[in-house]
Amino acid sequence: MSYTDIIADFTLNAQFSDFPDRAKDQARMGMFDAIGCAIAGSQQPAGEISAKWARGCQSAPTATVWGTDFKAAPHDAALVNGTSGHALDYDDVIWSLAGHPSVVLNAALYALGEATNASGEDVLLCYMIGAEVMAKIGLSTQPQHSLVGGWHATSTVGTIGASMACSRMLGLSKDATTNALGMAVSMSSGNVSNFGTMTKPFQAGMAARNGIEAAQWVSLGFTATQNSFDGKRSFHNIYSRDLPAKMEALEDLGKTYELDRTGILIKPYPCGAASHTAIDAALMLYHENGVRPDDVEKIEIGVTEYTYDKLNVTTVGDELQGKFSIAYPVARALADGEVLLAKFGGEHVNDPDVQRLVGITEMYHDEEIEKNWVMGTNRPCRTIVTLKNGEKHEKLMEKSKGDPANPLTREELRDKFRDCTKLCFDDARIEEMITTIEGVDQLDQISEITGLLAKN
Repeated sequence: MSYTDIIADFTLNAQFSDFPDRAKDQARMGMFDAIGCAIAGSQQPAGEISAKWARGCQSAPTATVWGTDFKAAPHDAALVNGTSGHALDYDDVIWSLAGHPSVVLNAALYALGEATNASGEDVLLCYMIGAEVMAKIGLSTQPQHSLVGGWHATSTVGTIGASMACSRMLGLSKDATTNALGMAVSMSSGNVSNFGTMTKPFQAGMAARNGIEAAQWVSLGFTATQNSFDGKRSFHNIYSRDLPAKMEALEDLGKTYELDRTGILIKPYPCGAASHTAIDAALMLYHENGVRPDDVEKIEIGVTEYTYDKLNVTTVGDELQGKFSIAYPVARALADGEVLLAKFGGEHVNDPDVQRLVGITEMYHDEEIEKNWVMGTNRPCRTIVTLKNGEKHEKLMEKSKGDPANPLTREELRDKFRDCTKLCFDDARIEEMITTIEGVDQLDQISEITGLLAKN
């Protein structure tokens, strides 16, 4: 069987009962968290600008643009909600993808589901299908796809996963699903050079929009290649040319489930997930060792090559740069004893204590960590803080808070949601949202959720 057939057949045939209970729980959690992140992101410049654009398009008002008072066509709503959902870089990660599944899938499926009167269980099933496609493709090509190729997997692979999720939601045939896969491969784009700018979250929104459009176009009879994952012009040969590919990962699609095997990391901190182990180490130094900014002479952070490549921003002058500098959140942890959403914006970025710590922080490629690191797992960091009195504290952290091996509690997850959504809604609405979203697969129509996400 071809790899194209494996992906299409899984998309067509997967049933809700096939997925382990843990996979379902992880999917519910990811969907819940991503909505909160998107509501908060709708109040950021990237979310506001994209919403202004969509309002001006005046497309068919069938899908809610979250955190606003208007609706748009599903593909436009998905673009805005996906951009908002990634604007704060606070949304979840699945290590198998080395990217963000829920922001793309939520934006696509909630918009398309609202327009087609899909049930909550329909949306959850399609989410799990899309997430597994993303994760298995990620395992087959990451980290080289991003590290060497320069591609943003949330966008490139996310487009493919979203197209399969949307194809299943529309009930497409095998031929149409295969066509959607072929279209998605042509629509895949997004590169890491835009990390630290508004275009990074746009790339997540673009993947959600592309997934809807591919499924809708082929449903009307549009055609594409039938072998997009096979032969000399396959996805891997084009997007990861001359790079190693582990195609056996695709052969496991529907046999093993990444949502169950590795699960989803929910971010407790609003910045790159690869920095979270270093943040945890800094928080331990603050609370357990009493380290304070004035005590610190030098900070050294040993990381994998992938982390070094993605988070090596050394000058932090605004919020987006702070999210892609491992030095900034580590400095915030040592200065405040916590790393909060509010401290990534405005005058906080220029806090003198924090800027001094950023200036004395050096990130380096730790070969021992690299040797022991396994693709599809958390990003370990070795944090060494040298004090002015000559004392040296070293902490090697392999699993960060929020990782499936060290998860947030349900109440911590709800508190994060409350913190994100209070930017738009009052307490009563937020509590109604929590109750409704947590019971997503019991809903007759997904509009029971999307109606709560509109700003009256």
